[in-house]
Amino acid sequence: MMTHPMIVGVLLVFLLGCETTNTHRYAEMDAGFQDRFFEGYQEVAIETEEQVFAISPSMVRFIEQRRRYAESPKEQVQELVKGIFGRANMNLVYNSTANNTASQTFAQGQANCLSMTIMTYALADYAGMQVHFQQVEVPEFWERRDGVSLLNGHVNLRIYPGDDSRYMYFSRPGLEVDFDPSEYRDVFESEKISKQRVLAMFYNNKAADALVKDDYVTAYAYLKRALMTDPELPEGWVNLGVLYRYNHLLGEAEAAYHQALNLAPNHTALENLALLYQMTGRDEQAEVMLARIERQRQDNPYYHFLLGEIALDESHPKEAIDHYRDALKLDRNKHVFYFGLARAFAELGNMDATRRYLKKARQYADYQDEERRYDNKLNLLSRVSL
Repeated sequence: MMTHPMIVGVLLVFLLGCETTNTHRYAEMDAGFQDRFFEGYQEVAIETEEQVFAISPSMVRFIEQRRRYAESPKEQVQELVKGIFGRANMNLVYNSTANNTASQTFAQGQANCLSMTIMTYALADYAGMQVHFQQVEVPEFWERRDGVSLLNGHVNLRIYPGDDSRYMYFSRPGLEVDFDPSEYRDVFESEKISKQRVLAMFYNNKAADALVKDDYVTAYAYLKRALMTDPELPEGWVNLGVLYRYNHLLGEAEAAYHQALNLAPNHTALENLALLYQMTGRDEQAEVMLARIERQRQDNPYYHFLLGEIALDESHPKEAIDHYRDALKLDRNKHVFYFGLARAFAELGNMDATRRYLKKARQYADYQDEERRYDNKLNLLSRVSL
């Protein structure tokens, strides 16, 4: 069942801005934690595993209510999922920055897709169902937030009926639950991952939020917890490297990037490493790495979309338009690409084109809240034009 997109395992890709330094001890560093540079990180209040997956009384009532509509364990799974995604029942609003616990998501009605997945796991687990998480191998997909490029990963759930002596299954039927509107409509390979990996992803997302806000102490606290929870989380090491670089710990940053690469092939780790090479006078090595990554990304529409977002951030709307159009040549069904064009033409003062692409964005929107957002912008544009 398809719903809203997963925002999980956020990787920070800093493509812009370089610094110079005289540090030359890169190869000597071992990847690890540098507590002494982040004084006060121990005081950061970090959610425990129990708090992240805790069930509230209102969630218990919701589970009991859904059970009234089903008798067999298989029907109970179907009714639970139907209840979660039924707009009349939950009315959840997607918010990419809402890195919430299960109970917060249920109470507040806002979530990104990792939060939705965590909440669904908690509900199904409490209801006695068998649940496991899956990481999906998807193309690189970015969003821009406060001038920072965020690379999104994707996870989903598979829910199986619980045990009931009244029913016997020769093969236990499972239901895959995927919070995803349009970005990953194709079928991609997936692998089962542990609850600990998902918990580490939650901490990593919280760290990414703090990094975007330049709250380095909080970012360090969450990254350390993420990597203590799951030392083999590549994106955690990448983000730790970004944090170290922002604090001029270049040797430590390089070691963290190499740790990420030791765990898995990773464009983002390579890209950050290439930037570090540029900052430290190793331009030839950096150019080779970046050229290889660039060749591999040309067929990814979200890469061209990212370039458009960066150009727009830098007040180059004509350049942004070229990139958004390159994205549309590869995929004409993504509302965000049309919205990018609308914003770029608005900066150029071309209101006719802005209106045209807003209408296109609305046409390809996946959900009613997105349609309403574009309707509001069109209405505002009409009032301004009067």
